[in-house]
Amino acid sequence: MVAGFQSTGGAPGAPVRQASNSILDTGTGSRSGPPLPPGPFIGFVVAVLAVVIIAFFSYRSLQSSADTAARVTHTLEVMEQLQALLSTLKDAETGQRGYLLTGSEAYLDPYTNARADLAVELKALRALTADNPRQLQRLDTLQQMTQLKMTELAETIALRRAGNVADAVALVRTDRGKAAMDRLRAVLGEMRAEEQGLLEARQEEWLNAASLASQITGGGSVLLLMLIGLAAVMASRDYRARETQAWLRTGQMGLNDRIQGEQRLETLGDNVLTFLADYLDAQVGAVYIAEGDGRFRRFAGYAMAPDAQQEVLRPGDGLLGQAAKENRALHIKDVPEGYLPVASSLGRARPMELLLSPASVDGVVYAVVELGFFHPAQASDVELLARVSESLGVAVRSSKDRTRLEELLEETQRQAEELQAQQEELRVGNEELEEQGRVLKESQAQLEAQHAELEQTNSQLEEQTQILETQKDELSQAQQVMTDRATELERANQYKSEFLANMSHELRTPLNSSLILAKLLADNKDGNLTSEQVKFAQTISSAGNDLLTLINDILDLSKIEAGQVEVDPQPVTIARTVDELVKLFEPVAQEKKIGLRATLDAGVPARIETDAQRISQILRNLMSNALKFTEKGEVSLRVMAGADDTVTFIVRDTGIGIHASQQGLIFEAFRQADGSTHRKYGGTGLGLSISRDLARLLGGDITLRSAPGEGSEFTLTLPVTYAGANQGQPASRVSEHEAASSARATVQPPHARTPARPAAPDWRRHTSPAASA
Repeated sequence: MVAGFQSTGGAPGAPVRQASNSILDTGTGSRSGPPLPPGPFIGFVVAVLAVVIIAFFSYRSLQSSADTAARVTHTLEVMEQLQALLSTLKDAETGQRGYLLTGSEAYLDPYTNARADLAVELKALRALTADNPRQLQRLDTLQQMTQLKMTELAETIALRRAGNVADAVALVRTDRGKAAMDRLRAVLGEMRAEEQGLLEARQEEWLNAASLASQITGGGSVLLLMLIGLAAVMASRDYRARETQAWLRTGQMGLNDRIQGEQRLETLGDNVLTFLADYLDAQVGAVYIAEGDGRFRRFAGYAMAPDAQQEVLRPGDGLLGQAAKENRALHIKDVPEGYLPVASSLGRARPMELLLSPASVDGVVYAVVELGFFHPAQASDVELLARVSESLGVAVRSSKDRTRLEELLEETQRQAEELQAQQEELRVGNEELEEQGRVLKESQAQLEAQHAELEQTNSQLEEQTQILETQKDELSQAQQVMTDRATELERANQYKSEFLANMSHELRTPLNSSLILAKLLADNKDGNLTSEQVKFAQTISSAGNDLLTLINDILDLSKIEAGQVEVDPQPVTIARTVDELVKLFEPVAQEKKIGLRATLDAGVPARIETDAQRISQILRNLMSNALKFTEKGEVSLRVMAGADDTVTFIVRDTGIGIHASQQGLIFEAFRQADGSTHRKYGGTGLGLSISRDLARLLGGDITLRSAPGEGSEFTLTLPVTYAGANQGQPASRVSEHEAASSARATVQPPHARTPARPAAPDWRRHTSPAASA
């Protein structure tokens, strides 16, 4: 379907596009903005009046309902007061009867209280019924009957109190009091009946008032909503019209900004198409410019297929040519297949609608803009193209004129450059001839100088050859000296390792003596030291323990390097070994308030043939590490029979755990899981490395299964009968730890930088701190 279009100013029902924040108002220039339109203003006034009227009637209705509710409450209070008065009279009569029967003054309490309360209650009842003359008349009668009744009660009580029981009973049998009470009940019944009628009437009145208030509120709300909706519709229409105009002005200004300045036709076409496609949400577009022969050539495209045809058109050829011929914009709906396709790397598709708008000035068409849409084009899109037609035509005409001037200027510059180049070539030719003559003269002088230099160079080369021969001899002598020194250094290193391995006892004995003396001072058995001095002694003991552990590890490495490691296989009782471990580490577990458990599964052999010292050292290190890194939960040791005549020792804890990426590092020397572990728990990082080497030396191995936050499980597997070191993974380092594995008197909690609290030392045996990893 083809339809021409003119400037419409934007239809009220057309969708409104959002304008930019830089909208320029073309109105009066007032800083307060445009006045409220008449339609929304009238609706606003009517809505205000409706709100005032509804509020007035709602207030009157609610006030009436509140007054009625107050009267209902007043009636209920009167009825409650009547019931209270009757109850008081009954209490007085009950007290009189009890006193007549028993003669006890205690039974007169209800009567006494009733005499005090009756006056108050009658006064209150009179105040409540002051607005009802009939009730006041009944109240006067009621007050007289009350006085008669109370007089009769007082007379009988006085007779009984005087000891005339028979006279008191005779007075009661005259039924004077009964008659007064019956009259009281009758008057009270009339008053209650009166109040009950008032209550029902006032309740009905209150219901009617509440219903009226609800009807007024509901009807007023509906009316108010209708008025608000009407005002919103009117305001929306005006707002959309204003937004449409603002959007059109913003589009005009935006396009003017894009086409300002000196631009070539290609740049101008790309800028125009890019802006219009983004602003109008078009998916494809093209711009055709008028040539001098009356044809139109495509000089810019947007999202077009590479194989798009018809780059040149004549007026009247196709829709675009017809739009140029008639100088009239066309709106094409239901675009046929294959027309102006949109292409991308994923495929191609045809647009749903087309807009073709000529850009003309004074009736002359300078260009035609063609845009394709995947959605219906809006009336505001058509209006914008109509408004920018003239400014776009002026820009195209100016660009064509500028391009022609640039071409003429380039042609003139090219001819001037050709003349200048020819003159430069002549001048350069003359200079080259002169330069060649000068170069020939200089070349001859250089050849003579080079001949003299060559003779001098030959003599220098002979001297340098002699110097190089001398340097070669000196270098050979220096290499021999270096080789001798390297041999000496290697021999000195071996001597150092052997010396450290043999100095184990000499290094640790004086340190152990210092530890024992520091422990004695820390215990302060004689009580002659201050708390500060005891603290210093504990610090010395803790630092000495750390130093002894470090010396043990260093000496172990030295023995490994020196190859001074031996295995002494002998029968080892598993139960006794486990029992010793539990006794050793039970104080640590109790101090940290965590569980310590050891179990032997069925089928575990009673003894195995291995090195008792080495297996004890390994298990102590594993248990020490488990307790060190466990803050809560428990540490368990499980012994079970393994396959192929092996025994498995499983040490499991609920501590911090180890990440899978760090489980290999902890078995390397001087390595721990991370830096924070060393800072928090201490240790040298040698314990697990030495333990694994010892396990392999005993013919077994140590494996690890752990996860962060879930604890760790170390598994030591040893053969039942020792048959030599594990050949699959030979031990590269073997730890001795002689002092730590021989006679350990105490076990300390492995907290870094915290003074240890070992048990009192025994002078009969050697003490040393617990090994740490």
